[in-house]
Amino acid sequence: MINRKIGVNDMTKLSLPLGDRIRKVREEFGFTQGDLAKKAGLGPGQIISQIEKGQREIKAYELVRLSRVLNTDLYGLLLQQDLSSPQLLWRNNLDPEFQKMKEREFVNRCQEYHGLEELCEFKPQRNLPRFDIDIASLNFNTANRLANDCSNQLNLGSRPATCLERLLENAYGVKIWFMDLSEKGSAACVKGPFGPAILMNKTEAPWRRNYSFAHELFHLITWESLPPSLLKSQNRIWQKVEKVAEVFASNLLLPADSILAAFNERVSNHVIKYIDLIGIAREFDVSTQALLYRLLNLKRLNKKLVENLLNDPKFKEIDVSTMHQHWWDPPEIPERFVRLGFLGYKKGMCSRARLSSYLQVSLLDLSEFLHKYGLSEEEDYQADIATA
Repeated sequence: MINRKIGVNDMTKLSLPLGDRIRKVREEFGFTQGDLAKKAGLGPGQIISQIEKGQREIKAYELVRLSRVLNTDLYGLLLQQDLSSPQLLWRNNLDPEFQKMKEREFVNRCQEYHGLEELCEFKPQRNLPRFDIDIASLNFNTANRLANDCSNQLNLGSRPATCLERLLENAYGVKIWFMDLSEKGSAACVKGPFGPAILMNKTEAPWRRNYSFAHELFHLITWESLPPSLLKSQNRIWQKVEKVAEVFASNLLLPADSILAAFNERVSNHVIKYIDLIGIAREFDVSTQALLYRLLNLKRLNKKLVENLLNDPKFKEIDVSTMHQHWWDPPEIPERFVRLGFLGYKKGMCSRARLSSYLQVSLLDLSEFLHKYGLSEEEDYQADIATA
């Protein structure tokens, strides 16, 4: 066990003494001093009180335990990093303690992600479009217009769901992370010093995640006009904006011209087969429910028919039978994050141990983990290619 001691008052480079920084993060999590001491296995809460007041030296192993419980990068506690987390915008609120833990983990990951980008000198090819919105005039027509404008600026094409995630990540530098968020339909987004980021629920179906991507994109492109501080201050405003974001997502993923063309070519004598209707949903990578409501909005189906279809066991059976071939699970760690870390390692910008830390695997398991992403430590990625 490491017993080297770190003097609280010796940290001359800190903007706040170490004890104050620990207290600040603890309070963000809503932990009492007793809670933190118990979770970190440090005995009574008096120990945390003494550490925070600078009355006691802190051992290195104690600091490691505290950083783990607070889900905070150890370097963030020791160096001049701003430990205040940017405010996330959540679709659905989770258990407060669980949500705070996920927020801290997500923000830490985004900071690491941004650090890797800077290490490898990567900059987004483009900036996300920004739309200024007047909350008083916000309505479904606004959502439709925004979806069209955004689709054109991002050049999403006729099947937006098939490219939206990769485009946001690779071209616009949106940091995307998948976690188990426990509650169905939960997702979050944020804009911070590391740029725009989206937190997704990895347990949901791919088409549900696509809808969440589009929903969170609405919040990112209107962030300056509709910040979390405004949306969460009044429930009436929040509910209004969420309904508009849903309409935006539907219009973005199911462009009117494209969806009507796909629908009309499958209709014969004013009739469309179950399998053809479901096939359109799979083609556009959305849920059948989202497709049906979009067709209702476009006046190609009536409300009673939509309700009957959604409650029809045969329709559900056919729908489920087509899902397995389109199902995919998100990677344990985003592929772009892994490749950035690997690039930094191969260029000698970070050590193998640091790469293992980024990827949260042991040094023994690193090669096998990289292999899952098609990367090999033995390959020479530095070979030169002559250009014309």
